[in-house]
Amino acid sequence: MTNSDFKLWCRYVFTFSCLILFLNACEEAKKETDGLDGKSIQKHIVSYAKGFSIVYFDDFKVITLHSAWKGENKPIKYVLYKNEKPLSIDGIFIKTPIKSIACLSLTHIAFLEKLGLQNSIIGLSGCNYVSSPAIKKRIENKEINEVGQHEVVNYELLVNMNPEVIMAYGIDQTSTTKINKLKAMGLTTVLNAEYLENHPLGQAEWIKFIAAFYNEEDKADSIFNNIEQEYLKLLEITSKIKNKPTVFSGIPWNGAWYVPGGLSFQAQLFKDAGATYLWADNQEERSFVKSKEIILDEALNADFWLNVNAYHSIHEIIETDKVLQNFKALKQQQIYNNNLRENAAAGNDYWESGVINPHIVLKDLIKIFHPELVEHELYYYKKLE
Repeated sequence: MTNSDFKLWCRYVFTFSCLILFLNACEEAKKETDGLDGKSIQKHIVSYAKGFSIVYFDDFKVITLHSAWKGENKPIKYVLYKNEKPLSIDGIFIKTPIKSIACLSLTHIAFLEKLGLQNSIIGLSGCNYVSSPAIKKRIENKEINEVGQHEVVNYELLVNMNPEVIMAYGIDQTSTTKINKLKAMGLTTVLNAEYLENHPLGQAEWIKFIAAFYNEEDKADSIFNNIEQEYLKLLEITSKIKNKPTVFSGIPWNGAWYVPGGLSFQAQLFKDAGATYLWADNQEERSFVKSKEIILDEALNADFWLNVNAYHSIHEIIETDKVLQNFKALKQQQIYNNNLRENAAAGNDYWESGVINPHIVLKDLIKIFHPELVEHELYYYKKLE
């Protein structure tokens, strides 16, 4: 073989090898598509929520939870199927529609009640704090059992109840211990991270996440669209406001003052209601800490003071710390708290149904900041006397 023939042969082998690799890649891609029934994919529209996405195939759907808690970047896939379990995809498999659920957060029951699916709830964490009359009645009738409170879970009861899904939430890496224990007991856990959303409509849109487990997406879409329309109508009203009052929130605790971050859902609500939040330029999506002394300086002349934890009167605030009476908002009695719908056990409906009613929360805030703009009776908020 001449040198020229050898080079030609090498070129032939190289080209042939590339062709084989290409065909193999095509075959693998075909196998992957065939494993998903080889049919077209439809992605469900999620407009505001950033924490999840839904992709549909002919016989199943895949929900991807993008972040279970702050700092957790590993996605979790829930594969929801009607008939046969798909083979060529990884994830947590759940047959739909589910018929029973245990909820470890009160916000979950608000979504389910909005969907008319409250009868599927058989277990709940924090029964004493429930605000919903319908859920309270089911608790009284022993149709819903208490499965734990304050991060303490009754694992034995959950095993005996055997709900098809346990809807939980993660706080940080330590949450994996609880999740793994439930898994080891043969229980299916779904993490709901609606609280991580930094837009009120983003939180409400998690109704689509929950509805997918019941095959009730059309109903969820209709409900959310109505909520969105009401919210956007209110935004049209506040978009014309020129004089925006200043607002701050929170109360000191052991010298520290936790305030909503400038990118939080609470800051978004203040902005959408036509107010100027004092720390709107802050880049935190959750709360952050300031010293009481700094708050006294920066918020001394603010027009409104909101969300003062569990306080019900101005007198209680002053009794806690007399230096707080120096705030202009207190002197002018412009303090409002979101605990109008608080029950005997200090359960607050704002933290239960407020997540699915951002339009009502926004209307409350507009009524507080600009009472002349809307005809509305406060639903979650009350003025402290």
